[in-house]
Amino acid sequence: MDYKKERELNGELSKELINSSPEIMKAFGDLHAVYTKESAATLIEKEMVALGISITIKCIPCMLAHITSFKKAGGTREQLVDVIKTCILMNGGPGTAYGAKALAMYDELD
Repeated sequence: MDYKKERELNGELSKELINSSPEIMKAFGDLHAVYTKESAATLIEKEMVALGISITIKCIPCMLAHITSFKKAGGTREQLVDVIKTCILMNGGPGTAYGAKALAMYDELD
């Protein structure tokens, strides 16, 4: 799988949604801006939670977005593996399948 191309396609699809529903997408963007501000949890910790949820609900676009943000924030492969271990504990087989995809994404995406 080419996760870089998948991420680009998701971006293109999102542009159409932004054009079609600008008010709700602006509100979502504003929510995201508040989310990314440091608080009691660091951005890396917040992205680890987001990744765990993304893996659990099997959302490839969410995984791509949050792995990109996680890496930009300085998240390490070892931290991601810890998230995946939790997903395996809580989800069993699907945690292993989507955890493996998350690890491949981490390795491929810059």
